[in-house]
Amino acid sequence: MLRRMYQLHRNILHIATALLIVACSSDSTLEEEKKPVPVVDDQKPMVFSTSSSEGAATRASSPLETLHDNFKVSVWKNYGNTASQQNVMDGYKVIYTASKWDYVDVVVGTHTQAQRYWDITAFPYEFRATSPYLASASLATDEITLNVSSQPFKAQALINDVYNATNAESEPCIVAHVNRQRVSDNYVDMDVIANQEINAASKINATRSIIMPFHHLISKVGFRIFIDDPQPTVQNYVARLNSITITAVKSGFISESKTYTATTAQGLGTGIFSANTTSDEFILLQHGLYEDLDLRQYLRQSDAFDLCPDFLQQIPQEELKIRIQLQIKTIDGDNHEETINYDKLLSLNKTTTTGDFFTWEPEKRYIYYLHIPNIHEHEIEYTCEIRSWDEVQTSDIPIEL
Repeated sequence: MLRRMYQLHRNILHIATALLIVACSSDSTLEEEKKPVPVVDDQKPMVFSTSSSEGAATRASSPLETLHDNFKVSVWKNYGNTASQQNVMDGYKVIYTASKWDYVDVVVGTHTQAQRYWDITAFPYEFRATSPYLASASLATDEITLNVSSQPFKAQALINDVYNATNAESEPCIVAHVNRQRVSDNYVDMDVIANQEINAASKINATRSIIMPFHHLISKVGFRIFIDDPQPTVQNYVARLNSITITAVKSGFISESKTYTATTAQGLGTGIFSANTTSDEFILLQHGLYEDLDLRQYLRQSDAFDLCPDFLQQIPQEELKIRIQLQIKTIDGDNHEETINYDKLLSLNKTTTTGDFFTWEPEKRYIYYLHIPNIHEHEIEYTCEIRSWDEVQTSDIPIEL
């Protein structure tokens, strides 16, 4: 009897101990389930970087003229897979502090941003960003929309060496679009806007930092002038530039824009500007007498006088013509003065005022060389040189018109 009671006590003790172990295990699991579940595979955090040595530059190759120390980014893993695609950063704010780009514990509204981790089973990843951070910017899988009503895109004008808007005011926002995918044993980053690989040196490492190459949404336009020597044998002959006005001529020329929208299909860097202020003719550059300027010092295209050294930032558009109105005063060796006026509407077809139109594309520079081969015949010829925004010799594309 005693032996049976002892055996029963031992069985009850074993059962109670087992139940206690199960209960502890269940409590632990429940506690784990209550914690936020990070997007994580091997505990490598997702971080951002820049290849520029200029501190808070947000461009991968060359620093922007106006540096921004923050940007807004949305990130998707398993991008393009309808069953498993997941948004892991929904409009995160990334800021530059203490020599690094960071987003952890940044408070946006009532939300505190959490650290995100690479999931190396979930490539490709897709990154879309705007700089600077705009709360109103919409970064979706199929398009981006920028509402810049409080600081719109502006066409720059240069009137007597004074700009109507700074570069930053002219272009309030720029964009980036990066795709990281697995190609064989490598992890390749593609700058989708430029359609080229970036960060190639470390592409085998799936968990390296992301470099965001931001792109300009607007164009740059410049004008330079040179002449053929009208009196090469007369030493005291002078050709003064008394005045010049250069205007963009277009029905509905966009001088200001409050909204930018671009779809994935068309490319995030070549979108549509809307909510626009327009005019049929817009003064790009205007100047009175250039003191002490003798055009005889500028006799070759390579030495042309630069009318706007810092360029004019413009909203991209098509079907443009350019009107050149200028006055040159000549003074010969006997102090005889002659005033010569020009008024020419330039077009791609040099023989008429009709024909093809000019086009300004985003992230390109257009340098118009105004050539006056014969002052007295009222002639103006021109060449347009089209380059990428940044000075990259291998990508210069001279276009003779």
